[in-house]
Amino acid sequence: MEHSPALLRFGRLAAFLIAVVLLASAARAQTGAELMVKPWPDKGEISDGSADAWIFNAGHTRQSDQSFQLSDYESVGRFRVLPGNEISPRIGYDFLLLENRTPNSRIPKQLSDDSVAFGTGVAKWGDGWVAGVTLGIGYAGSDAFAVGRGWYGKADIIIAKEISDTDAIGLVLDYDGNRAYLPDTPLPGFGYSHRFDPKLSVVVGAPFSSVDWKPIDQVDITASYQLFADFKASIAYEVLPHIFTYGSYGFVRDAFEVDGLEHNRRLLFHQQRAEVGIRYVPIENFTAKVGIGYGWEGSYRSGWDFDRTKLVQDVSDGALLHVGLEWKF
Repeated sequence: MEHSPALLRFGRLAAFLIAVVLLASAARAQTGAELMVKPWPDKGEISDGSADAWIFNAGHTRQSDQSFQLSDYESVGRFRVLPGNEISPRIGYDFLLLENRTPNSRIPKQLSDDSVAFGTGVAKWGDGWVAGVTLGIGYAGSDAFAVGRGWYGKADIIIAKEISDTDAIGLVLDYDGNRAYLPDTPLPGFGYSHRFDPKLSVVVGAPFSSVDWKPIDQVDITASYQLFADFKASIAYEVLPHIFTYGSYGFVRDAFEVDGLEHNRRLLFHQQRAEVGIRYVPIENFTAKVGIGYGWEGSYRSGWDFDRTKLVQDVSDGALLHVGLEWKF
């Protein structure tokens, strides 16, 4: 299938525009602006996704000294209608489930944040400008789909232009009814991307900046910063063909609607995590990984967002086991 220069230009912009998405949790991100702009490495690819489980050892709540154990299950995926068409209509999903094993009545046994979204390209004009939109709906709360306030909407408008083969600029207007910071507030963002060479590229912008660096063939280093929200970094080394060791660090921030809180407040979860592990890539389109690590500063708080919060319960630090899969076809 032949594609116009404008469509191909949008595809090249995709690798950059993912960096200006205004989401609070970059690890789970398939139902916002990234649904349209995240690149498809293989032009014939129809779908990709991942599934992860973090299982923590048994601990306790600090205030009440009651038993507590957390399991965190997450999956994201996306599908497109027309493989090879970079602005093809597509559908994405995000799934999160926190299981809290505790007798503490202030912490719900299950908390979920699930969303689906549709995205498509809508316009091209002038000297290489392109635009796309996404629309989505989600639920974040306890008692799956039973808390009416837990339903929320999502929408994005994305505009971008490729300046040269190594430089691009982008603008995005993001609405996310369950954002960890300033939910229900449309937020603008911008970014400038520069690729120094095939092994080093940077994005500078607000609220997102990032670095991707491959100092030698066997090593990959990535880091990203989300203003007022998240920092994530990882390093991977290929020790044997198809086998990589890795280390990573990141924040986790999520928000849920639950009954029993004060008006205009949500239950907010925060934790820091670090891990080391092994990734196995038996074929190009499939990755399995297993890691061990540690989670600390875990807490449940109440508040509209993370700007002003009131402590509900701190949970003890502890070891974790992480098992994950990634796929594309």
